[in-house]
Amino acid sequence: MGLISEEYRRLNREAHADPRYGTTGHMHADLVQSVIDRAGAKTLLDYGCGKQTLRGALSGVEYRGYDPALPGLDGPPEAAEVVYCGDVMEHVEPDCTDAVLGDVVRLAEKAAVFVICCAPGARILGDGKPAHRNVHPAGFWRARLGRLGRLEEHPGIAKKPEVRIVVWK
Repeated sequence: MGLISEEYRRLNREAHADPRYGTTGHMHADLVQSVIDRAGAKTLLDYGCGKQTLRGALSGVEYRGYDPALPGLDGPPEAAEVVYCGDVMEHVEPDCTDAVLGDVVRLAEKAAVFVICCAPGARILGDGKPAHRNVHPAGFWRARLGRLGRLEEHPGIAKKPEVRIVVWK
């Protein structure tokens, strides 16, 4: 399987019709900005950008958004010095987990910032299944990400359990 099935792309496109869906990026701006600053990065790719709320919360960086479920943002993304993948991995089809993790890190020239919820969510997609289909404990994500680079973990800020991990290349 690739990065996303066509059926799952359609279901997520429908979910994005809700103005509240895909709006959490700005909540992690402090972490992302600190990585940008420490890396001396001039480019950022917001991988799974949703409503692009992170865009206006950053400074001194060229922002690029990518979301496979949103027309106009679904073209093949270009590499960037820092890639942010926030509140995405818990939504990825389980069979696509390693492909998406690999794609994010491949696109990151200096660092990839992951924010991953480790708990079920309330949203149900149009197929009757939860939007959070790839829920695992923090240790699962640490082990997977640890294969891809040097990890730097930051405390979670959400009410639900989450991991906030920077993978340095």
